[in-house]
Amino acid sequence: MDVDGQSDLAQLDRALVRLRRFFEAPAVLDDDGASVELSTLLVLDAVTCAPTAAEKWTVRDVARQLDVAHSTASRFVTRAERAGAVKRGASGTDRRETVVEATEAGRALAERAAHFRLARLEGITGTWEPRDVAALAALLDRFAIDNIAADPDRRGIAQRDA
Repeated sequence: MDVDGQSDLAQLDRALVRLRRFFEAPAVLDDDGASVELSTLLVLDAVTCAPTAAEKWTVRDVARQLDVAHSTASRFVTRAERAGAVKRGASGTDRRETVVEATEAGRALAERAAHFRLARLEGITGTWEPRDVAALAALLDRFAIDNIAADPDRRGIAQRDA
């Protein structure tokens, strides 16, 4: 580490730039022969990270979680609904709000997507010491939370509990 930390920050910057390809995904993914839009997976990820299983998320919550405009979230939810991954329902607390929840097929799709992502990470970190994987996970989680907290426009974005 340099005295002012710049060499570490430069190394971090270079690593994040190299990871760009890791985070890129096509707009449509193959799920055992069926086409699944990435936006459907994003909606599923959002609605399955409600703070408690009893809480239902609204389109507004999905927009906040995905950091998109309400109209964009509404289009994403419509696509996910057409794909059978989510269903909309009336809010029990506000007649103006629509709740969004994963269907059984949506939960199964979210599980397959998570399994794929975890297998991909296992393929990369499989030879690492468990403590190194744990340290990376903790530091990346902290980085992600601090990244959201540093942006006043994104502070309302919900964060998944570990």
